[in-house]
Amino acid sequence: MKPAERELEEARGYLFDLLDQLNELMVREEALLSSKGILPRLSLIVSLVTMHRYQMDLVAKNYWPQLDVLISQLSQIPELKDKLREILADAEAIRALIGVSKRVS
Repeated sequence: MKPAERELEEARGYLFDLLDQLNELMVREEALLSSKGILPRLSLIVSLVTMHRYQMDLVAKNYWPQLDVLISQLSQIPELKDKLREILADAEAIRALIGVSKRVS
C-alpha cells in the first residue's frame, strides 16, 4: 500500500463517522438548516459522499471541497456551535490525512 493510499484508508473511518454525525444533525436541526438555506446542498453532498464512500480518492478530489465549505458554513451558525464538536474534529482529521488546508468561506 502506498503512503497516500494509507492516509486515504485512515480518512475513510473519519468520513464514516462524519457522515453519521451530519445525518443526525440534518434530522435534529432540519428547520434551522432549511431556514439558513443549507439543508438542500448539505443533503445532496452528504448523499453523494455516502454513495462513493468506499472510493476515498474520488471523495477527496470531487466532493470533499464542497463538503468542507458546508461544514465551515455550519460552524458559523451560532445555534449550532455546541453541536458541531465531533463534526469539526472529524473534518479536521480528514483535512490532515488527505492533505488539504482548512478552507475559508
